[in-house]
Amino acid sequence: MAIAPLSHEDLLPGEGIILRKNANAVIDVREAGLSRFAFDDLMWLVGMRGKEAIGGRVYLTNYRLVFKAHRFNRVRGTFSVFLPSIEEVRDSSFAVTRQATVSTATQDLTFVVWGVPQLIDTIDQCRAEFDDAYITELATLVLAEPWKIGHGLQTVARYEALNMSLSAARMRGDFSAAATTIANMIDSRFNRAEVAGALQVVDLLTRAGERPST
Repeated sequence: MAIAPLSHEDLLPGEGIILRKNANAVIDVREAGLSRFAFDDLMWLVGMRGKEAIGGRVYLTNYRLVFKAHRFNRVRGTFSVFLPSIEEVRDSSFAVTRQATVSTATQDLTFVVWGVPQLIDTIDQCRAEFDDAYITELATLVLAEPWKIGHGLQTVARYEALNMSLSAARMRGDFSAAATTIANMIDSRFNRAEVAGALQVVDLLTRAGERPST
């Protein structure tokens, strides 16, 4: 399985890797604009009708959860979910499929992974240790190096406008305005897998904009 590891160059200042696991990110095949999976008629047996598991690796850091797909998928890419944006992590296993679902204000993201209890416990511990007073500083770090969050899981190259918007947003000090600008770039041309990274940035910037300035 060819997965480029999350390297020091991929990390934000002060960020460190706490846990890494081989995992699959579950996407909706129809929504992603993909052809029907060859064995879709059997996928209901494991709770995956109309879904496809994109192979890769999930990393937990002291700032975020990062998923990187390997190059043998129909869909490739990277996306991040920031710890202060996570509202719940739950065991969503079905039949023999072990999986965890991470919920934020903008998305539910499901990962097929072994060791679900350990993953949930470790994420919850990191969430508890994250000081919400640091949200504004984290948002500033993200806008300074937006390419490190990933472009979502891409089936086609439709994310350039979003990338340009992220790059422009780092020049501003108004997190709420930046969140609105990025959110307005997302329309029906994109599916949720493609804009996973952008949606999570919108969530983080919105939370940072809601905090009183010091």
